[in-house]
Amino acid sequence: GLSNYGPIGLRKVVARLAERGIPVATAQVQFSLLTESNDDLVATCQELGVRPIAYSPLCLGILSGKYSVQSTDLPPPPRGWLFGALLGNEDLQKLLKLMQEIAQARGKTMAQVAINWCICKGAIPLVGVKNPKQAEENLGAIGWRLSESEVLELDRASQKAPRTQPNPASVP
Repeated sequence: GLSNYGPIGLRKVVARLAERGIPVATAQVQFSLLTESNDDLVATCQELGVRPIAYSPLCLGILSGKYSVQSTDLPPPPRGWLFGALLGNEDLQKLLKLMQEIAQARGKTMAQVAINWCICKGAIPLVGVKNPKQAEENLGAIGWRLSESEVLELDRASQKAPRTQPNPASVP
């Protein structure tokens, strides 16, 4: 597998490895509602027969529903500084509100919605967990799928939201 290649770089590396008879099965990239170039990367992976593995599908926890503008328990710096700056963004708040509405309508959590969105996009989510409760919650993201309209709504809302950092997948 490969890690952190954008669509152009992925094509080049897969071609070079193919010349040597080495197949590529997976491409691990930062992939969430708050990263860019998700659709381009998935399309390239599908074309090349490579499965994308989505690391940080909860975007360091911002998409988990655990934090809000009023949160007094933000993580320590530098993550806490990033969260503090982002959580006040109106477009991010709209995305989080939409995620919460979908979660409530489906009897799921916001984290489960974010992880399931990755699955619906064709990626294998790789979620970090700190305890058994989080692992159990994350398992609730499988066995169901967001509707096409929910995925589109999330896509539209996420396109307006700020990006946490440049996604290596958006770099050629």
